[in-house]
Formats: sequence, C-alpha cells, structure tokens
Amino acid sequence: MVMNYLKEQGLMPAFDEDNDVKFKFNMLTFYFFNNDDDERYFRMGLPNIYDVTEDNRIAVLEAVNEVNKVYKVAKVMVVRDSVWIATEMLMDTTPVLEDFIPRLLNIMVGARKEFYDQIEG
Repeated sequence: MVMNYLKEQGLMPAFDEDNDVKFKFNMLTFYFFNNDDDERYFRMGLPNIYDVTEDNRIAVLEAVNEVNKVYKVAKVMVVRDSVWIATEMLMDTTPVLEDFIPRLLNIMVGARKEFYDQIEG
C-alpha cells in the first residue's frame, strides 16, 4: 500500500536489500521500514543526517533532546554513530495515506532543520 502511494506521488520508491522501501523527498533519502510482524505499525525514517563522534557526542545528545521536546511525532535518536529521525504510529485497518504521509515527511524535514540549528548553536 505504501509503495503504491509513493509511486502515485512520483517519489520513485524501490525496495532495498532489507526489503524496506527507499525513496526521495525534498532531495533527501527516506525509508519506510517494513514490519511483517505488525502490519499496522508504520515507521518512516530519515537516517544518517549527522555523524556522531566522541568530540561532539554531548552536543549531539543535547540537540537531539531539544528537538524531541519541541517536535510532535518526530523521534530524533542516535543509531550507532549517526543521528536518525523517525516517525512511528499505529494505523487503523483502512488508513488513508494521503492524510498523514505528507505531514510526516514535512515534520521530519523540519526536525532535521531544527537539529542543525541546535547543533550549530
């Protein structure tokens, strides 16, 4: 269902090696993460937006915390040594994707900008 919606929007989705759906929006690479164990669980992410090092780890965690306090739905986190942004939700049995996917994408783009504003001080 998500794959068809993304195709209809011209976002050129494709499956990656993990069977997740990779697509571009606003020149950024997003993923819809398939979860075969829970078909109603919806998770999209914007991975690898910032590298975390020992020198910047504290500043990154503080920026992540600030964004998470301000942004609804966006979950900014450190995964391995990189900052990711995700949105997660539980869908009903008849989701209307156009009602929420555009907003979720824009929320993640905004959270990314806010993260960069915070990290740059």
